[in-house]
Amino acid sequence: MNLTIEIDKEHYSFIKELLERLEGVRIVKSDYETIEGLPAHVFDKIEAYGESLKDEDMISKKEFFTFIDEEICRLNSQK
Repeated sequence: MNLTIEIDKEHYSFIKELLERLEGVRIVKSDYETIEGLPAHVFDKIEAYGESLKDEDMISKKEFFTFIDEEICRLNSQK
């Protein structure tokens, strides 16, 4: 099981010392910025991907819901 805890620099050494006393705990220090628990570079890559999309890569809202309806029917028919 993984647990991510964000600790300010002031308390880091104290909390690290406490956690290291627990059996089975491993401290993995990450020096990268996170947003909602994900590394910031993930959001940068998603943004770059979004900017690279062209009109021919898109489908309309109607096409999307038609596809969803067809998939629901397909999945329900397998029962």
